[in-house]
Amino acid sequence: MAKFKINEGNVENFFCCTTIFDRICEGVVDEHMLGFVLSGELTLQTKEKKVNIRNGEAVFIRRNHLVTKLKQPAKNGQPFKGLFLRINVPFLKSISKQIVLPIHPLSDSLSNSLHFYLPQHPFLTGLFQSLDAYFTTGQLPSPTIIETKLKEAVLVLLELKPQLAGVLFDFEEPWKIDLREFMNRNYTCDLTLEQLAHYTGRSLSVFKRDFADTFEGETPARWIIRRRLEEAMILLKKGVPASSVYLKVGFKNLSHFSTAFKRQFGILPTQAKSIQNLYF
Repeated sequence: MAKFKINEGNVENFFCCTTIFDRICEGVVDEHMLGFVLSGELTLQTKEKKVNIRNGEAVFIRRNHLVTKLKQPAKNGQPFKGLFLRINVPFLKSISKQIVLPIHPLSDSLSNSLHFYLPQHPFLTGLFQSLDAYFTTGQLPSPTIIETKLKEAVLVLLELKPQLAGVLFDFEEPWKIDLREFMNRNYTCDLTLEQLAHYTGRSLSVFKRDFADTFEGETPARWIIRRRLEEAMILLKKGVPASSVYLKVGFKNLSHFSTAFKRQFGILPTQAKSIQNLYF
């Protein structure tokens, strides 16, 4: 995988990703990101939905969300190649004073979306083909050029989807959200305590205090393990094999999952389906 990064002035990040193998990665998108697929296919998965982006198509990913990305080479053998621009808040604040923002209220579906698919369009193709030249020649673009391209990217987004102004230029930090609902939706995700606190609109100390109040003194780590194991039991009783279950519920290692499962229930995962009267 090749990657160039710029970290000067208002420019946060610009990079190219290539791979000849299927590659899955999960991470927090902490700034808005615009990605463009030059070859192969990119699949984005969030809790809400999945979207596939193919050659010549693009996607805008909203900041402050956890996203799973699957990058796949093309069927004709070409490696996956994608270009990505990270559009940070300080940069957006600076250009918001330079341009006239369209007034297009977000629909309910758009306001709740974490990513926005963008079909093939000459504006997007032109923008990213010009950026690709820096990788094919091996010449790192200057911060001034990247800043110009970032501004072009924002203007293209507003031209193609004016409603995104309400997302791009929303600089408010999230309010505290319902902790029980959030945890029950995201307990399978690989998030640190700091990230859990951030995504629920809390400082780390407030998150720990609110968590103890909400879950009767249980620590986040213990609650997450218990909740994952309870969900695993449900899936195992339905006949889903342990080799699939451990990944579905958020474990990274089958051996670790089996050990934790036996500690919790006193049996191995392979025995769960045959025991009908086990309560938890």
